[in-house]
Amino acid sequence: MVTGASAQYVTSPVARKKWRGRSIVSLLLFVLATVLAPAAVIGHWGHTTITDTEAYLETVGPLAEDPEVQAAIGEVVTDAVIQQVDAQSLVGGFLTELLPNDQLAAALTGPLSSGVNQVIAGAVQKFLASDAFQIAWVALNTAAQKSLIAALEGDPTGVVQIKGPDVVLDISSLLEVIQKALVDQGIDVAAKVKVPEVDRQIVVMSSPAFEQLRTIWSFASPILGFVLFIVALLFTLSVLLATRRARTTVAVGVVVFIIGGALQLSLSWAESQFENAFIGTIFQAASIAFFQTFLSFLIEGLLSMMLLGVILVIVGWFAGRTDSALRTRAALVRGYSDMASRLPEWAATIGRPMRDYAPFVRWGLLFLWVIAVFTTAGFRFESTVGWTALFLALLTIAEILMYAPDDRALEIRQS
Repeated sequence: MVTGASAQYVTSPVARKKWRGRSIVSLLLFVLATVLAPAAVIGHWGHTTITDTEAYLETVGPLAEDPEVQAAIGEVVTDAVIQQVDAQSLVGGFLTELLPNDQLAAALTGPLSSGVNQVIAGAVQKFLASDAFQIAWVALNTAAQKSLIAALEGDPTGVVQIKGPDVVLDISSLLEVIQKALVDQGIDVAAKVKVPEVDRQIVVMSSPAFEQLRTIWSFASPILGFVLFIVALLFTLSVLLATRRARTTVAVGVVVFIIGGALQLSLSWAESQFENAFIGTIFQAASIAFFQTFLSFLIEGLLSMMLLGVILVIVGWFAGRTDSALRTRAALVRGYSDMASRLPEWAATIGRPMRDYAPFVRWGLLFLWVIAVFTTAGFRFESTVGWTALFLALLTIAEILMYAPDDRALEIRQS
């Protein structure tokens, strides 16, 4: 209870104006952080995935082991090789020279050429299931990642190129590796295959769409690396400046949870649209595997975001003034006091100065936890759980130390 001069100050017009000003600033920061949060999450994921080679390869690497992706790539490569080999003409010419009967040669040409095509397809699939393909896949995607960055910066000269109205991915290096693998498996004719340029390129997107992406990249790239940290800082400042910090913490948690859930629903809708775009193509089956794998870290980040929201709601409730929160805190105080009474003198010496700044210790640990979750390890679910466990452990240790016996019998301030 506030009495005397303090009460006069709290009820004075100057004090009310000061707290009203802080509340307005807190609200503005809260609204700004809420507006920026969805774009910050998507932008942070995109920037990290595209610019960090290790993160990019960790994202697309598993696609090489996906059966549907292997089947789609195998069909593209097999069709390109078979069209150039022209097994029917090759077998027909061979049989015409070998057999005197043209009708017999013509009758055998179809089945034998089909058999040759099946041998080629089988050899391609065998290679795609091998470790050699994994190595070739990583090499292609390493080059693609570097080339994509160059293209976004205005130099589309690598494996990612602009060809007329389309942006294409040149898979020549992968085709060369597959041709060599076919030769190694005894299909010598594959060495003579010259795959046309049109069959060595996969359309990624339209040029106009890429130009829009490049424009956005040029403006947003400088801040995408730390925009998530900025949002976390805005939310934290909103809580620290609020006159009712516990209630504001709950509000932040609710907003963070809702944004994470809304983005999850948006991804579900985007997945269906992405799948529809490939209906009727050889990539139809592989499209969902690609979408889910490529966005796996984003989906994981959104789960972390929802977990973060739940944790913040619990923290805000625990620090609040409701009867349930007060009873819970009282029970914890009894537990902390019991454990603190058994501490040695040196531990009590550490706890004495901490208790004088108890609110700063608690909110400081919370601030460091939020920053750690938002800025380390790509905001992943395991990282969020790990940092949360560490935060709770440190907070528990700090609370026990602050309740250590003190001859001065100072009152432990509650935040």
